[in-house]
Amino acid sequence: MVLSRTRNVTLALAAFLAYGVAQDAKPQKQAKDQAEADLINSIPKATAPAEQLKLLDQWTKSYPQTEFGPERLQQYLIVYQALNRPRDAFNTATDILKTDPNYFEGLRAILAGAYIPMASAAELEGAEKVANRMLTDSNTVFADANKPAGYTAAQWAAVQPAMKIFAQRTIGSIYLIRKDNPRAEVELTKALQMDPTQAQISQMLGSAILAQNKTSPLKQPLAIFQYARAASYTGPGSLDAENRQKLLAFVTRAYETYHGSKDGLDQALELAKTNALPPPDFAIKDIAAIAAEKAAAQAAIDAANPMLAFWRTIKTGLTGDGADGFWGGLMGTGIPGSNVPGGKFKGKIISMTPELRPKELVLAVEKPDVGDVTLKISDGPLPGKMEAGSELDFEGTAMAYT
Repeated sequence: MVLSRTRNVTLALAAFLAYGVAQDAKPQKQAKDQAEADLINSIPKATAPAEQLKLLDQWTKSYPQTEFGPERLQQYLIVYQALNRPRDAFNTATDILKTDPNYFEGLRAILAGAYIPMASAAELEGAEKVANRMLTDSNTVFADANKPAGYTAAQWAAVQPAMKIFAQRTIGSIYLIRKDNPRAEVELTKALQMDPTQAQISQMLGSAILAQNKTSPLKQPLAIFQYARAASYTGPGSLDAENRQKLLAFVTRAYETYHGSKDGLDQALELAKTNALPPPDFAIKDIAAIAAEKAAAQAAIDAANPMLAFWRTIKTGLTGDGADGFWGGLMGTGIPGSNVPGGKFKGKIISMTPELRPKELVLAVEKPDVGDVTLKISDGPLPGKMEAGSELDFEGTAMAYT
């Protein structure tokens, strides 16, 4: 009677573990006694994972040694996953792989160890080991003999490339957790090359590069590009609309902070939308580089026109925060003096008072139609008349400013 019931036990256990255990022609296992058989057969009848866990614990306590040890561990793994207990699933999978190193659900549970909140060093190490094995020995891991029951041949064939991508992403995640950002950058770039559609990998890669801002500031445009990719890409594997919007706001701030304006941002977003990785010549000029270019251009202009350069020096001094102090040093002095070759400014006439034999003239120095300086003639009017727009050379004593 017990043996008959035991045969039923074997079939029942195989049924409720069907998708986790590859069936073969090995001799059927037997329960120790009728009580163990009844306990085993009660597990698939319990529909709630929590109830199944109670029965598994009762089985383990009552029968620590059983012919169904591997199957029991596999069922523990299934239940822990259903209960969202990844650390227990990781530990159980570790035990399973000791005797069945190619058990797919166990390998996948170990790989998930990298995503356990506050993952331990051992969990990260275990996940990295499995991830590397999936990448370097994938033909063994995904051999036909290891195909789980319930998978078709086509499904099993599709699992291998998908899991290799996930394994590569996991390695990148592990180094990101370890704060080894240069290594994380390398590994996540590999993952993105394997599957350019994974916007979450782009976001992670952006984070790894951004974290190097102090040691590798020249890499920051690459970080901005990866965040722009995650924010703008809308195809398969993209982030949801809400997260894309949040990232777009972040990218906009980061770009403006780095570049000094939004100029070129739309083009960068459009480029990132259609490219997972930037082209070799991709670059964003930072504020310092832009300022240096402007300074160099201005220096060239000043060298070509020292009169206008000195005029701008005066204008800047009289409009800056220390204007009163600057004017104190300028008032009553003769300008431009020795600051300009030839000792004179040039200006175009805006107006003259009176128009004939003027005693007062308003001249434009910097722009041809904006009055910059008023000349008051102290030793008599100028002879004759000139047309507005005509150019004069002048020098004088600084008497007042507005």
